[in-house]
Amino acid sequence: MPHMDRGYWRPGFCALLLAAIPTLFSLQVLAEEPVSFSHRGVKISGVPKAADANFDIDITAAADGANLVRDALDILYEGSEFNAQAIDRLKATGNVVIIYDPAFPPSELNKVTIAAFLPDFYKAGSTAQDFVAVVGRFGAKWQARDLAPVLAHELTGHGVQHMRGRLEHVREVDLECEAYLYQEKAYQDLKISKQTAEMVAFRQTLERHWCADFRTWQKKSRPKNVANWDKLNPDVPKILEDYLVYIDTLRTSGVAGAAVQRAKQAQKKQALERIKELAASDDPAGHYELSIMYARGIGVAKNEKESAAWLEKAAIAGDPRAQYDLARVYWQGAGVTADRSKAAHWTRMAAENGNADAAYTYGVMLIKGQGIDKDPAAGRAFVEKAAKAGLARAQKALDILNKQPK
Repeated sequence: MPHMDRGYWRPGFCALLLAAIPTLFSLQVLAEEPVSFSHRGVKISGVPKAADANFDIDITAAADGANLVRDALDILYEGSEFNAQAIDRLKATGNVVIIYDPAFPPSELNKVTIAAFLPDFYKAGSTAQDFVAVVGRFGAKWQARDLAPVLAHELTGHGVQHMRGRLEHVREVDLECEAYLYQEKAYQDLKISKQTAEMVAFRQTLERHWCADFRTWQKKSRPKNVANWDKLNPDVPKILEDYLVYIDTLRTSGVAGAAVQRAKQAQKKQALERIKELAASDDPAGHYELSIMYARGIGVAKNEKESAAWLEKAAIAGDPRAQYDLARVYWQGAGVTADRSKAAHWTRMAAENGNADAAYTYGVMLIKGQGIDKDPAAGRAFVEKAAKAGLARAQKALDILNKQPK
């Protein structure tokens, strides 16, 4: 098992979001098509390597990376009921997404980041809570069985924290402690040998670093329960029961709040610097990112009008994500005067620019005559385009259309 480092993730750390968004769906010339499909109720995407990009390792193809993620998810579901049930809870709350992106992480010299959880990832048009994990180019070189516990750490562990609303109120060290426990449970359930040097190092890192403060509290407050650690396979469910009490104790005492507040101040400073950088840029991906920051109040006060202005600038420059989001903005009248004909125009632009969701939406608009004159034949063609791109709801819609009398 290669060396791994998961320290790239930070609770509520918008610098991660800012670095990740442009690389996940960039406007560079691509040598292959992006991949997107649903599996076990999870949306899995594969992002192609940009044709003109150079990396430190050979890059796994988008389809192969997405399939690896699918296989790892299957292994986790079939081998770890504890983690599978947790992912099902996430799905009941919002959208669960795993992205393979070879450009993640942007660059690293002395560590290897396999995957990360993106707490502030923006999903166009989403009204539900999103749980998004990204697997990078190094993770794509792993075997699915080795990657599965990493998904338990990033998606399940940090996802459950996000679901509970704890990311903004808990110290990083304590968040990582819980995520490591979810990963430990995956190793147990998948019967990974605990005798290897890598697994010994993992256990030492878990107990002596990330969970050290928690274990100190447990020894003082619930000494009998320390026995749950004293075995080859610690009793993770029982340990997590104590952990939740520990977290509530920290919040009540104010210890966690002070640490998180200091982190927020640092994040705000970084966000303001990033806003200045993006505003001065000519990059449409940067302007799209800036629109997200204003829409969600990341580093600035929420401002729908300002968000829409930057979104339109990015859309005019040809960013398909911005075009589709701008369509939603005009449809809803968010920061602009509602205009369904403009919504239809920008939906079509995004569809013709390769956005499968936009192709499906524009097809439905044509079939139903929403914001545009009815044209069922043209609408069907756009739905077919989305279905060929692997969009599950488009495929289902096409099945329904095929059963209707012509």
